[in-house]
Amino acid sequence: MRSLPSIIHLDMDAFFAAVEQAAKPSLRGKPVIVGGLGGRGVVSTASYEARKFGVHSAMPMAQARRLCPNAAFLAGRFEAYRSNSEIVMGLLRELSPLVQPLSLDEAFVDLEAGPYGPALAQADHETGERLVLALAEDLRADIHLRTGLTGSVGAAGSKLMAKIASEQAKPNGLVLVEPGQERAVLGPMPVRALPGIGPATEQVLRRAGLTT
Repeated sequence: MRSLPSIIHLDMDAFFAAVEQAAKPSLRGKPVIVGGLGGRGVVSTASYEARKFGVHSAMPMAQARRLCPNAAFLAGRFEAYRSNSEIVMGLLRELSPLVQPLSLDEAFVDLEAGPYGPALAQADHETGERLVLALAEDLRADIHLRTGLTGSVGAAGSKLMAKIASEQAKPNGLVLVEPGQERAVLGPMPVRALPGIGPATEQVLRRAGLTT
């Protein structure tokens, strides 16, 4: 575990839907659902406005139409998503050559491997955390300036905690977990909140008496 929260996890907010809203002002503030429009189609991404109606990724599109009939249903424009992703990933690589993309809209970044690594190595705890926060805030601002999109950032001493922090930051926020505070953050969380824990594993853990 690192002594500074120098690993960040960026997760763009409702990425496909947000790209559509940024490109077409009439969609802003309205429910947007992107996915397969055929009879067996599923939801790829739902805007936050659509999520208020219970729509979520991987839901059958027919169910999404019942829950949110007045939404804009779009098949998706993957070239537009890819071009926006390239802009975002380029901004991440300005922070460090060590960028681990997980998808078009999600990546880990190791700040210690980048141009700010020497400053982080020499910084005391408080100064280092302030620098990480400043870099993360600048990243979010640059992404919005270049794409019109928002992203949530988690910063921590490990990839696991950075990802959990970015989930807590959603939407359009920043959460930093200080190294040494992992137990306090994880303790109250349900096991299902941990990355990689699905329904089946959750049930196994529950039977073993593990719920948090």
